[in-house]
Amino acid sequence: MSALAVAGDLLRPSVRWRMPVLMYHSTPATPPATPNEHAVPVGELAEQLGALAAEGWRLLGLTEALAARAADPDARVVGVTFDDGLLDFTNAVEVLVSLGARATMYVPTGDVGLRLPPGDPHGSRLSWSELADAADAGVEIGSHSVNHRTLDTLSSRDLRTEVVDSRRALEDALGRPVVSFCYPHGYSSRRVARAVAEAGYSNGCIVGRRIATSADDPYRVPRLHVRPGDTGDAFRALVEKGEPGLAPHLKRVAAPAWRTARRAAKHVLGRELT
Repeated sequence: MSALAVAGDLLRPSVRWRMPVLMYHSTPATPPATPNEHAVPVGELAEQLGALAAEGWRLLGLTEALAARAADPDARVVGVTFDDGLLDFTNAVEVLVSLGARATMYVPTGDVGLRLPPGDPHGSRLSWSELADAADAGVEIGSHSVNHRTLDTLSSRDLRTEVVDSRRALEDALGRPVVSFCYPHGYSSRRVARAVAEAGYSNGCIVGRRIATSADDPYRVPRLHVRPGDTGDAFRALVEKGEPGLAPHLKRVAAPAWRTARRAAKHVLGRELT
């Protein structure tokens, strides 16, 4: 190992483990008529997760995955997460059960039970009874706030409402502890992460687009965005190396400036940009 590499290792926090955490949204029974990077057909989901299970990976929800990885840094663990509480998650539950896998579903409580016409881009949402069924099948239910707002531009009062009230609603309805939080649109900050911790959650996740490590803040766990078509070698590369290209790095660098722009838009235009 070169002297430069040794120096780099000394400057970085110790990394005891790496863990891919997958991020899904919609899992329709058939591919949508209009291409959608957030819609992975359930057949592809089954192929992706089935390949990991066949290779000996444990597929777990985020809270359980973090605990398993901390207990055994060499464990082959993949975190599996789904955002938005979409109705077609029922398709994914069947896949998870068939594989003996688990996952975390992040729910914006203000949309629970919402039913929309077929094809509406917003998507119908799981009801409370459907969420309970998913939990009974081994799915961890986490909070995705109340109204899916950009939390890093909210006042402290509104932020607390989104973080605290969503947890209370989920726990009251499902009778289970809720300890995992997902930041809407992936936007967070130190202030937001602190509010999540103070509300009683034990972890939180962003988008991040890279593989999580033990050096990451447990309230800002990065995930890998799985897209339709990510199968075979492309999916294996995603799990092993993270998202390709410069875009993930550029987005992290630009995040503070984009937050400032979004705050200005909210103040001047009264709009929350995403």
